[in-house]
Amino acid sequence: MSLIKNVGGLLLKPVIKQMSKSRLPELDGNIVLDGIQENIEIIRDEMGVPHIYASNLEDLMFAQGFVHAQDRLWQMEIHRRAARGTLSEILGEKAIETDQICRTMGYERVARKDWELFSDEEQKVLIAYSSGINAFIKKFPNQHAVEFKLAKVEPALWDPIDTAAFSRLLISQMTWGWYDEIIRAKLIEKVGAAAAGELDNNYPVGNPVALPKGIEFNKLKLDEHLGALRGPYVPQIAGSNAWTVSGFKTSTGKPFLCNDPHLPIKNPNIWYMVHLHCPELEATGVSVPGVPLVQIGHNANIGWGITLSFTDLEDVFIEKFTDETSNSYVHEGKIMQTQIFEEKIFVKGNPKPIIHKVLETVHGPIISDILDSDNKKLSLCSMSLKEGRNIMAWMKLNKSKNWNDFVDGVKEITAPGLNIVYADIEGNTGYYNSGKMPIRDKAVASVPSMGWTGSHDWNEFVPFSEMPHVLNPERGYILTCNNKIENDDYPYFLGDIYMNGYRANRLEEMFAKKDKFEPQDFTDMQMDFMCIPGKIFGKLYKGLKFDTAELQQAADGLANWDGILSTDSLIGTYYKVTKYLMVKRIYMSALPEKLAEELLGKGFNPIYGPVNTFLGHNTHALLRMINNKESFWLQKAGGKEKVLKEALKDALSWLKMNYGTNKKEWLWGKLHSIIIKHSFSEQAPMDKVFDVGPIEIGGDTDTLFQTAILNQEGFGGELACPSYRQIVDFSNFDNSQIIMPMGQSGNIASPYYKNQLRDWFGGKYFKMAWSRGKVNQMQKHRLVLSKK
Repeated sequence: MSLIKNVGGLLLKPVIKQMSKSRLPELDGNIVLDGIQENIEIIRDEMGVPHIYASNLEDLMFAQGFVHAQDRLWQMEIHRRAARGTLSEILGEKAIETDQICRTMGYERVARKDWELFSDEEQKVLIAYSSGINAFIKKFPNQHAVEFKLAKVEPALWDPIDTAAFSRLLISQMTWGWYDEIIRAKLIEKVGAAAAGELDNNYPVGNPVALPKGIEFNKLKLDEHLGALRGPYVPQIAGSNAWTVSGFKTSTGKPFLCNDPHLPIKNPNIWYMVHLHCPELEATGVSVPGVPLVQIGHNANIGWGITLSFTDLEDVFIEKFTDETSNSYVHEGKIMQTQIFEEKIFVKGNPKPIIHKVLETVHGPIISDILDSDNKKLSLCSMSLKEGRNIMAWMKLNKSKNWNDFVDGVKEITAPGLNIVYADIEGNTGYYNSGKMPIRDKAVASVPSMGWTGSHDWNEFVPFSEMPHVLNPERGYILTCNNKIENDDYPYFLGDIYMNGYRANRLEEMFAKKDKFEPQDFTDMQMDFMCIPGKIFGKLYKGLKFDTAELQQAADGLANWDGILSTDSLIGTYYKVTKYLMVKRIYMSALPEKLAEELLGKGFNPIYGPVNTFLGHNTHALLRMINNKESFWLQKAGGKEKVLKEALKDALSWLKMNYGTNKKEWLWGKLHSIIIKHSFSEQAPMDKVFDVGPIEIGGDTDTLFQTAILNQEGFGGELACPSYRQIVDFSNFDNSQIIMPMGQSGNIASPYYKNQLRDWFGGKYFKMAWSRGKVNQMQKHRLVLSKK
């Protein structure tokens, strides 16, 4: 059957590519459209990136919606349906569970509340953006992506609520914490608090925090621009893979700002490169199709980059309902009426909808129906599900002229928790942590709380002025790699789900090697495959004696490994397979299989939540317990030497069973190959048409070039990698460099479909033209949208 599907995919691919060729959008010429005030010029460069020149903000947003639809309309369709919980209408029964989750979370319900908070300017931006999408949908029905024809569906007109709901979905997926509480509660129930505590995410000693001196606010070492930086966000006391480097540490004398957000790599990519220009706003970088403005990049004055901070903006509450109907519940000694929403989910091929009942308390939606919750009624309280003005946040960032404007924009981001690094043309560098952080202690935030008492409700929040931030740090650079943000003396609990800091440790090593940095240094950092915990793990095998020459050679290789996790590394494979089987053996020795799988990182839903943060925590937990003779887990598994020896034996047996006896087939890239998946991936043989890969790749979760595994079976497949790389040069924006996997277009026949992929793998970048002269020099296409 597999062979038939493979052959079917090979036969279909040229046919579908030919069908797609006839649907390529117009990139040159003149298109007359309703809905614009003045003519709009769209110049596409050699990489297919549109540089949009408009006379006013509304026309600019219209044009951005238009180019998003030209290149990514199917992706946008999937995204809005995911947010609204209507995927089942086009994908059938396999999407029901995902729709139920999204209806339970209520992204559309929150989006409608957001809309009521938006200012006139925000609403005009979304309306104009939607009008641009709809102009393309209506005028060019024969250019709609081929996936619409294959799925036998036509796109409905875009509504501003589609953007608001999809924004909520994005915010929710970048906000972490709630599922970990449930896993931790199960773990405590099974093995007790002490043994469970061994798996707490205790930060490795010696790994750096993002703000080693806490909140700093310093004058520039270059000159005296501090006087311009005043206002309510300047603290009255002295004292973050993104980094920003001050000019006194660069060859140009001006800052550099680097960013490579790590996300699951999809086809097409989540990001879309764009350069926006009108009198009120000019910004360049990457956007998300379905959402206006630039999300990461720079304008004429400042630049910004983002990483997840993993601050804990979510809690789970155990609710007490008055009876089995769940129509009312107890809260602070009062009987409260449950909000009930009956969601109709239509499924392809079925004329009658499924009725999905959603319950909501003062804390948030009841999530018990989408989880194994042992008959408890659990609600989710998340800042990602609280209404806010997220569009205004990005509007302010896009328009910012200085630090104060930037901070004013960050303040609007109530979720997700982000590390946002900053630099400007005056030479300032900085960082601010976003997210409205509830004040509570670690004990409350670690496991589900009693919801009926009200004693753990979110009544107070960390003042924004006291959230972690820094301007012009004394050491001359700021780095953030999802690592711990502040030292232990920081007065508020921000959560303990941050990553282990080994990437930050490696970055600090590289910064320590030079006094002055050039763009190539930053490229080397973004392409680095050094795995520090792998080296530490390998040292555990030093001096261990084995019965066979093969095992002894493997153990000695680990003990002397340089830690470079490249595609041609055999020892890297020994590390990854041995470590995984070791952790699995330890967990399985004390836990039932399902809970062990959750501790290994398995999420509650393969589409919506395939992993949890325990996935990134087990490496350091293992390194701690393996040297602790009193460890509950180590004792259960038989002690240190037995665990080390048995895991390596298991690893070699596993490799032989799955990859044969030829060790050339054991090299890390053979196991660790990326598949860039399309929304049709689950529908054979369409996966053979639209998926890209497998392609060998190095790295893992703990390398600067991160390639994190997103499944519990095997070591490759869909991976979380740098979804975009930027190196912004504040001495000359025309010298700024960017690259991303795949390309601008979602059309398989487009020259811009995956034209960046080879360079992304190879560490090459291209210049992101900023000045009009440079844009004209790089011009490949010119399209004018003309008013009627």
